[in-house]
Amino acid sequence: MRKAEDIVENGLCLGCGLCEAVSKGKIRMTLARNGFYKPSGIETGQWDDVINKVCPGINVLNKNQAKHLSIWGNVLQVSNAWAVDAGLRRGASSGGVTSSLAIYLLETHQVDGILHVGVQEGSHLYNKLYVSRSREDIMRLCGSRYAPANVFGNIMHVLDTFSSETFAFIGKPCDIAALKNFIAVYPQYEGRIKFFLAIFCAGMPSYNATEKAIGTFEKDVPPLALRYRGDGWPGYFTVTYSDGSSCRMTYNESWGKILGHEVGFRCKICADGIGLLADIASGDAWNTKDGYPDFTETDGKNFCFIRTTNGLRLFEKAEKAGYIATEKLNIAEVKDMQRPQYIRRQIVGWRIAAVQILTHGMLNFQGIGFYRLALKANWWHGFKNACGTAKRLFRLK
Repeated sequence: MRKAEDIVENGLCLGCGLCEAVSKGKIRMTLARNGFYKPSGIETGQWDDVINKVCPGINVLNKNQAKHLSIWGNVLQVSNAWAVDAGLRRGASSGGVTSSLAIYLLETHQVDGILHVGVQEGSHLYNKLYVSRSREDIMRLCGSRYAPANVFGNIMHVLDTFSSETFAFIGKPCDIAALKNFIAVYPQYEGRIKFFLAIFCAGMPSYNATEKAIGTFEKDVPPLALRYRGDGWPGYFTVTYSDGSSCRMTYNESWGKILGHEVGFRCKICADGIGLLADIASGDAWNTKDGYPDFTETDGKNFCFIRTTNGLRLFEKAEKAGYIATEKLNIAEVKDMQRPQYIRRQIVGWRIAAVQILTHGMLNFQGIGFYRLALKANWWHGFKNACGTAKRLFRLK
């Protein structure tokens, strides 16, 4: 049996905090010098068995797989959509659909709370898991947080404290994989998470990357608040300071030139940035120009992949109740809206193959369809990706 510390040493840890939860705090998530969370106290081997089962860094198990898996996974319906609430639509990172669905679930009493990540109180930088119970909670915490979070370090305490309650979970695709792995090992929590809502993810930058972006403003006063996106679409990376001033840069400058270049190794071999395990997965329905996304400021809009019957019922009822507005979308259009995701899905199998060889098969990715897609990709391009991945992995050693 592989050791839990091998997951960290091979760059496969996502810093999600599940190992802290299952060890009842004997393992602690700490912020490393590289700006990512990593577990400390895993060297004893006491928790190897359960960590090997729950860790989303090495386990992604897709049970939504259809017989003929497309590049986008199992999709029952695809639509463009946006929040009917104009304030939410503007304030959210994209069209506000995921937040609107969360509010609908709360206000129709289908769940007691929404589990999702937001910025810590009193901090502009650090993130934590919240239980939101009202429209006001959701609107206060909506918006992307392009930085790490110890999402699940406290998950057992939350579920045990509110033992009679049910929840919806909003998170990155790897967070959903983590939570489903956790429930499979701890069946006493089965049925407690009624809906899984994913946000398309291109990788998780470090806290250091955020600090680097803030540093470009060269201010000598401390930041009070940070918005990565929103207040428009795509919105600006905006920092507000203690002297009342603020500075901002465009999404293309923040994500395209800084944040997106400093994601962790595990993100570079991610086979699921598109929410394959979710009930509904949403992303930016970018307007396109010459076959590529156009980041000109406009009204926010999501495209939504409805992947399960559970998700389809939610989506249709929320639209009928007036929480979201929708329009038809041809799935072929998503290729241009989300070209990096499309290319990654084609080629990531080559990267995964390199990691499997060099780690003696540590990855347990099932129902993701990456090898079939890789065989259809350009083999020379795939081989170069495999070699690049091998070099990155050797540098971690």
